[in-house]
Amino acid sequence: AIRKKGSSVGAVIEVIASGVPAGWGAPVYGKLDAELALAMMSINAVKGVEIGAGMDAARLTGEENADEMRFDADGKPEFTSNNNGGVLGGISTGQDLVVRFSVKPTSSILTPRATIDKDGNETEIVTKGRHDPCVLPRAVVMVEAMTALVLCDAWLRHRAQSG
Repeated sequence: AIRKKGSSVGAVIEVIASGVPAGWGAPVYGKLDAELALAMMSINAVKGVEIGAGMDAARLTGEENADEMRFDADGKPEFTSNNNGGVLGGISTGQDLVVRFSVKPTSSILTPRATIDKDGNETEIVTKGRHDPCVLPRAVVMVEAMTALVLCDAWLRHRAQSG
């Protein structure tokens, strides 16, 4: 229906990286969550990024948002929640990294849109040719690759610092 109208829609995409060890990242420069957000924002059409509970964290109390720790049945420490998306203080916790981001509707729509030409005259612009009603299918592969690149950098940095 959207394609036939010549319009477009945005989307929200979530990527989850499992198996990331605790300790990757840094408390000030090179925060893992900041590096992930920067990488996602560098992808075309991305307009918002959130880690873990993201924007919803603003609606939580400190008690609700805290990722508390307890011992599991084997005596190993474990978190009781993952509101912070696997990153605390810029450093990975060993939990799943959870990153969500929004992509805007594509601007290449078939509906005429108001603009101004190079001479300062009001006019209309119309996109012709190929039309993607949503970038979601193309963005998933880019997001997975970008996440992998950030994690490779974090691993290399961690290895260089820790041996």
